[in-house]
Amino acid sequence: MKIYSLLFIISSFFITSCSTVRVTHDFDRATDFNAYKTYNFHQKGIDKLELNDLDKRRIVQSIDNEMKAKGFTKVETSPDLLLNVLASSKEKINIDNGYGWGYGPYWGSPSRVYQYTSGTIIVDIVDDKNNKLIWQGAGSGLNVSDLERKAEDIPDAISEIMAKFPPPAKK
Repeated sequence: MKIYSLLFIISSFFITSCSTVRVTHDFDRATDFNAYKTYNFHQKGIDKLELNDLDKRRIVQSIDNEMKAKGFTKVETSPDLLLNVLASSKEKINIDNGYGWGYGPYWGSPSRVYQYTSGTIIVDIVDDKNNKLIWQGAGSGLNVSDLERKAEDIPDAISEIMAKFPPPAKK
């Protein structure tokens, strides 16, 4: 019985510690996304991002990797699509009320309170020719307090955000 309790604890820890980013998407249903082949970043928007240079590079490089993997080509002049990134963060407090498993003097555990910074990343994709927003993806809940994990977490978050781009071809 003890081994099952131990396995339950370990699996619960991994499930709760590996939370994913909450992702939402929206797009213009009248747009034929197959018509687009090239992209670039809206540099003024990237420059205005209130992030450190390391995180800006991580985000831009991750989006570049995703776009290239989807068959898009980055060009300097006259891209079909302009990509812009918005980012924000806010302080969060999490209260863990403990758990009620075990036996004897080990029944339950004390509550813990911890504070972290939760980040949101929004990727806007604009039809450059018509200056029209055609797709938007947002990921929220990224723990940006953990400096050692950000190098891994940011690309993972961008991958989740970009997973539904481009939307399926309209019929």
